[in-house]
Amino acid sequence: MKISAFYIAEEIKLKTLKEQYAGVLIQENPSELFYKIDDTGFLYVFDYGAVAFANISDTDISKNLELLARHCTLLLPEKLRDDFEIHHAPGKPLQFGFDGLSVPEMNDDVVKVVMLNLSYSVAMDFYTQRAQEQLSEIQQFTKEMETSGTIRISRANMVRFIGKSLNSKNRIVENLFIFDSPDLAWDDEYLDHIHRGMARTFEVQSRFKEVEYTFKVIDENLAVFRDFLLHRESSKLEWIIIILICIEVFDLIIGKF
Repeated sequence: MKISAFYIAEEIKLKTLKEQYAGVLIQENPSELFYKIDDTGFLYVFDYGAVAFANISDTDISKNLELLARHCTLLLPEKLRDDFEIHHAPGKPLQFGFDGLSVPEMNDDVVKVVMLNLSYSVAMDFYTQRAQEQLSEIQQFTKEMETSGTIRISRANMVRFIGKSLNSKNRIVENLFIFDSPDLAWDDEYLDHIHRGMARTFEVQSRFKEVEYTFKVIDENLAVFRDFLLHRESSKLEWIIIILICIEVFDLIIGKF
């Protein structure tokens, strides 16, 4: 069975999607919807912007993505995609590979756990990409400070950049819960084994720590930029005060003569 996961937007509105989607809703909670399509296909949608398909043709995937786009906030210009396969091998032990998994027992819950973890992985791809983009911007500023001794950026643009960085970090913090073990894995040792094996295969925790460290570096640089910005504004204010005092003194001298 082929599994395909996409990161398509920074938010998917599950309430409006649920009202309009015609698939058979198997499970739901405030942050995710799990559908069965036809007899063997599945659709898993997450409010943080990820969606996974199981045993669905690329043509039907494209149609579903078009529908999902109507319920998205901040749709990405380019979707991120990751593919995985589940192989049913009765009587054989669990085997985890980079792009596939062999299972002795196949059921809907197994498919759900794999779809869940593949969605985690593609979400981490997005967060990693966002963190690296902002780190690259930071490096441009630090390089300019090194070569010219200043930063040629307006106060408004600096504030926008700081706001962008903080929003990205806050978004990741808000979605920390997605990396917890799913409820069904807590109740079933077999599913928990699959979940833990998938997490190791995709290196979700180590990738998350890498993103966390990147944002820590960004925060440290932003603190320097904020101090520099405050110092520059303070210097401007001091010069304004000096000029006003000079004008007042000059006016006083002219008045005496």
